Amino acid sequence: MSDTDERSRFELLFISRAEFEEIQTDELFEVRRVWNNHEHIWYYSISDFIRLLTQSKSPAVYWSALKKRHKQDEGFQAVLQKVKLFHLRARDGRLRETECVSRETMLRITQDIPSPLAEKVRLWLAQVGEERLQEIELKTQEDELRDTYLRMGRTKDWIDARIRNLVTRNALTDEWVARGAVQHLHFGVLTTTIHEGTFGIPPWRHHQLKQLPKSVRTPRDHYTEEELGVLTLAELAARRLHEQHDSQGVEELLDDTKVAGNFGRQVREAFEETIGGPVVSSQNFLDQPKGRRKKELPPPGPEQGSLFDRGERNK
Repeated sequence: MSDTDERSRFELLFISRAEFEEIQTDELFEVRRVWNNHEHIWYYSISDFIRLLTQSKSPAVYWSALKKRHKQDEGFQAVLQKVKLFHLRARDGRLRETECVSRETMLRITQDIPSPLAEKVRLWLAQVGEERLQEIELKTQEDELRDTYLRMGRTKDWIDARIRNLVTRNALTDEWVARGAVQHLHFGVLTTTIHEGTFGIPPWRHHQLKQLPKSVRTPRDHYTEEELGVLTLAELAARRLHEQHDSQGVEELLDDTKVAGNFGRQVREAFEETIGGPVVSSQNFLDQPKGRRKKELPPPGPEQGSLFDRGERNK
């Protein structure tokens, strides 16, 4: 079943071949992508990236063979569950159902495609998240997000804080993938380390304090402006540390996130001293009329829990 609807936005990215190869050429690679209105992220054509990486004239055949080759690979099969079908315009001008994945999943797929261009393509994918979001996506994604949050009764200041957090978070997770982390295995541990270091409690305890039901898919939509601001700084610090240290593998990434969490704690404590009150809040935005807030409860003290506790509930 296709995920395309009449509101979908399409974009054709042109990438110079000279950007990936040390040759003088005007040849351009074309990469199609489509905006997923439900997830608020871009999905990229798998066949376009296979053509870019392998210069194959039959990328669909290559992709089919790759899927058969990894038929028994549980990790790769998990990747296939994230593939979505969108109607994209092919080179002959016709709309055809095309298999697409998010930027994060595409980073994972490139690891299984042997190519001398693989590393440069992965770096481009990791960078395009932040750069394109700042340059182009903020003109489309931000407008839609702002409209959505305004309809939910959020203030403009809160929306600014939430969008900054989204940009920083996406850039950080791209960095994790490019440096060897796997989403369902490691993202929870890395995120919990930053969160617990910053706020003194793990994400799941934070969400309990806010009385968020398990059905809430994006808990950060219920964070206060203060919570978002402090967490954004801590996650930005983690990414900068990864870049400075050229961290590779989960252990090195975890070391950086511990330092970033400690930095986040210092920021939070300095902020609390300045405003004379706690940053961690019981406030949420569940079924609340515009302009009204629930009475806040006193925050809990620091709690030590397993880094693996509900690690995937913190995105």
